[in-house]
Amino acid sequence: MIMNHREFSPRETMERVLAGWWIVLILTILGGVAGWLFHFFQPPVYEATAGITINLFFDKRELTQYEADTAFNAAGAIISSTWVMDSFIATAHNRGLSPQDITRIQENTSIEAKESVWELHVRDRDPEVAAEYANLWASIAEQSMNDALKHALLAEQLQNQIDRLQSCLPSITPEPGPVTAPKECQIYSLEEINARVQGWAIEMADEQRLSQGILSITTISLNHSASIPEKPVLFNLANLVLAGACIGFFVSLWVTNIPKVRRSDKKH
Repeated sequence: MIMNHREFSPRETMERVLAGWWIVLILTILGGVAGWLFHFFQPPVYEATAGITINLFFDKRELTQYEADTAFNAAGAIISSTWVMDSFIATAHNRGLSPQDITRIQENTSIEAKESVWELHVRDRDPEVAAEYANLWASIAEQSMNDALKHALLAEQLQNQIDRLQSCLPSITPEPGPVTAPKECQIYSLEEINARVQGWAIEMADEQRLSQGILSITTISLNHSASIPEKPVLFNLANLVLAGACIGFFVSLWVTNIPKVRRSDKKH
């Protein structure tokens, strides 16, 4: 059997499309109507965004790029931590949201790093709900990070106290030049100094753990609150109608050309 392979001809294709212009028009309109009907089964989704700024004062302490990135990422870890999300869920429940609504909102949260800002995104079918809970999440996260910062500052204070008392202890390699001993060296005995240093070291370790990676040179502030979004990010009616119309148009191109190919094949 001899097969006849027809080459693609833009001219012939355009002639077929023009000849079946009514098919193109109908299918394009039907595609747009299908997109419009889909809008009723899939309501638009809105996204609200709040931002938290994380700044590090490098003039107080020198940090490598790795240390700076680690400190910034520690803030992101707190934002998405189990404790923050549990507090977010508990507060949402107290505001009257059902477990199903809370689960839906929680599944549509995300964070994004932009330079020194962590952006908190919340999506929902109700734009006011999206904005309300983006701000709630940001408020809880900011408070949690500031609490961690307090522990970081306490850890630094304890480290300074430890350093002062350790200077009272005998050193194998004494520092050159005259050294002014802290007044604590004359108040406490070596046994008391050792006991205090060991106790403060334990406290400092606890404070460092509670700081969750936040450094004492960090400042945390709400960069911007989430406003009520005006335009949806998903399932916009205009986009759905346009997408449906485009699909209908491309289907019409296929429909207007396939029958001609079949009749041509039959002749051979």
